[in-house]
Amino acid sequence: MKMKLVLTLFCALALSTSSFGVETANADKLSQEDFDKMMGSFLEKDANVEKLGNALETLFRKKRAEQQQAAARDAEKQLEEQFKNPVKVAVGDSPSKGPKDAKVTIIEFSDFQCPFCKKGAERMDEVLKAYPKDVKLVFKNLPLPFHPEAKPAAIAALAAGKQGKFWEMHDALFNNQGALSSKLYDRLAKELGLDLAKFKKDSADPAIAKMVDEDAALATKLGIRGTPGFFVNGVQVRGAQPLPKFKELVDRWLAMKK
Repeated sequence: MKMKLVLTLFCALALSTSSFGVETANADKLSQEDFDKMMGSFLEKDANVEKLGNALETLFRKKRAEQQQAAARDAEKQLEEQFKNPVKVAVGDSPSKGPKDAKVTIIEFSDFQCPFCKKGAERMDEVLKAYPKDVKLVFKNLPLPFHPEAKPAAIAALAAGKQGKFWEMHDALFNNQGALSSKLYDRLAKELGLDLAKFKKDSADPAIAKMVDEDAALATKLGIRGTPGFFVNGVQVRGAQPLPKFKELVDRWLAMKK
């Protein structure tokens, strides 16, 4: 209906200035029958159809640009608000790496079965390499319900963490993302030199499953709907954004803390 209305309006405009000689001021006095005939005659000419198509394309491009500009203004406004009132995210006992006294802490919510999260993990490696003295990374699990191996993988990583190998298991899981399974977790535990009996015992510990559930509940509370999700000193970043996006936020925080 909307497209038909737009076409009708454009045709009316075109007809009002066409060779039919209908003045714009009198266009609304046309009967429906007369208008239909004139519009039909107008659209029989390929040149008129092309003219109408070009006008519609110009209109849609203009509207799209206006929407994008409005969205950019809203995003900038929200960003400024977050810098003034950053979200407080409890680190708790979540795995972390980087300086304990880092000026910037990035909280990452991730899912080991999510392909975008693998990119997010790679992005975090880039950030830590770029800011070895200024950024600390904290990892929290957000296994999505439609990824059946996401929670078991999260448990395996935390169980490996009980033996000081969380990040090694973290990397191994993402590197074997297409083969996540209990057999894989045991194999990786052996390859990482873990005590396999302890690894299996820790993996079955309800306390570890509870940690995963608590991370997911926190993500819901913070309004995170997809993965990966990040908070850079409390400023939210959705998705595995390019490195310059993270550097922009980190640099701004570092400048504010001088």
